[in-house]
Amino acid sequence: MTDEVILDGWYETEEGLLPVYETGDHLEEIVDRLVDLDEDFGHTDMEFQLIYPSGTEVDVTKLINFIMEKKNG
Repeated sequence: MTDEVILDGWYETEEGLLPVYETGDHLEEIVDRLVDLDEDFGHTDMEFQLIYPSGTEVDVTKLINFIMEKKNG
């Protein structure tokens, strides 16, 4: 069994909705990676679930917004 979490969802780009399925040690690590790949990540319409190793799913859309606000000062 892995201890990684999974971020599953989508965000809006100029080309339409972009699906995301990323794994990592924690949510902020995944968010940082996605921002590195696309500077618009976190600044458009989105919907995300964080899936824990136990299988529990939590809506983290608002939490990602909070993380992005914190990063942008």
